[in-house]
Amino acid sequence: MSPPRTAVPRGLSARSFTGLLCALSAVLVLASGCKEDGGLPDDYIPYTPPPPGNTGQNDGGPPTDGGDVVLSDGGTFGGKPACASGSCVGACADGGVECAGNCGFLAPVTYGLSGSPRGLAMGDLNGDQYEDLVTVNGTGNRVAVLLNRKNGLFQTPTLLPASGPSSVTLADVDSDQKLDIVVGNSGNETVVVYRGKGDGTFTLASSVKIGSELNDVVVGNFGGGGQSVAVLRGDVQKLSVSRFNDTLQTPVEYDAASAPSAMRADDFNQDGRLDIAITHAASCSPPEARCQSVGVLLGNGDGTFQAQRFSAVSGQPHGILSADLNFDAIKDLMVTDASGARVLVMRGNGDGTFQAPVAHATGSGPSKLALADIDRDSLPDLLVSNTGDNRVSLLPGRSNGSFGPQVLLTAYPQGVGLQGLSVTDFDKDGIRDLAVLSGSGVQMLWGICR
Repeated sequence: MSPPRTAVPRGLSARSFTGLLCALSAVLVLASGCKEDGGLPDDYIPYTPPPPGNTGQNDGGPPTDGGDVVLSDGGTFGGKPACASGSCVGACADGGVECAGNCGFLAPVTYGLSGSPRGLAMGDLNGDQYEDLVTVNGTGNRVAVLLNRKNGLFQTPTLLPASGPSSVTLADVDSDQKLDIVVGNSGNETVVVYRGKGDGTFTLASSVKIGSELNDVVVGNFGGGGQSVAVLRGDVQKLSVSRFNDTLQTPVEYDAASAPSAMRADDFNQDGRLDIAITHAASCSPPEARCQSVGVLLGNGDGTFQAQRFSAVSGQPHGILSADLNFDAIKDLMVTDASGARVLVMRGNGDGTFQAPVAHATGSGPSKLALADIDRDSLPDLLVSNTGDNRVSLLPGRSNGSFGPQVLLTAYPQGVGLQGLSVTDFDKDGIRDLAVLSGSGVQMLWGICR
């Protein structure tokens, strides 16, 4: 028997009831921008996650052997909540309205996922113009695909097989205008491409043996024909690059220097070719340039790379993001310092090196980064997930390319250690939303009317 549907007051349709809640929220927060989003789908089925620790196929959790595909049961996770009367009070430093302790966001909704969720990726997997989510479950040996059902709802996951997956990204690897899933499996030392069919389903397209401790993966057209998959190997401190030519080719390896942690593909020397920047967290005695640094491998345009050019970063550089922050047509870097509770902004010199970092305080143990205009002032704001205090730091962007003091957002309740961060307008109400990955699943923070 199907679970009961969400109850609405007698005489109101689900669509009308949803619109009424939205309208009431707009009045409560005294802000514009809230709109009716279409109500609940006719086939809406709420989802009850399996008990913690229960990971067998019979209860809907991922099997431990990473075997066959397990299709979604058709249900949905908990929907976008309303801002209850009295919970929205005053304004916050970022211009948002405070609701349940979060500036500009509703109280978090938990999408429980078993199997130690690790990486989080975002993209439109079924062509409906709504962003979907993909995460990998390290001990559960699964890739979880969460389709956006619109109206503030996500479908329960379809599970694809994996082997100790530790990194994931979405990209059109085979150039068919459909997003594919690329996974680094530290368990069986492979990189796997799941080819997207464009309807939210996937087929196993190709895999190649790489090595263990696959810390990060990016996809880009580095020249030489077609897309390539680049993977950081922490076990041997190498960067492995495999060209995709219907299948993944034998990788070419480059020295990734000391303790490679994360990377970013972008054009850092303004020659129209993709380069790769890598963070290096280890300290060295005696000190040397390749430690506690960001190294850039400049692309030659034929799929090969030059040796790294290092820029010094103190502390423990971890997450990395690139963008032209000060509108000078040169890419800059934002790097988290996991040991210093700060994010470092490094202005680009235009040659693959960077100026001395400027520090901005964050929460404890900053990890992943995202840029988005949260306060709707046409300037990008910086979001940082913190592993130490399990909160998200929001640093409002300024017109000179710098950032203001952080506003802390609480993603709670959740497991310790934030593992990923994605931001977009998931429900298309004109306000950005946050998907935060913790050790127990996805925490969805829906943006409230501003």
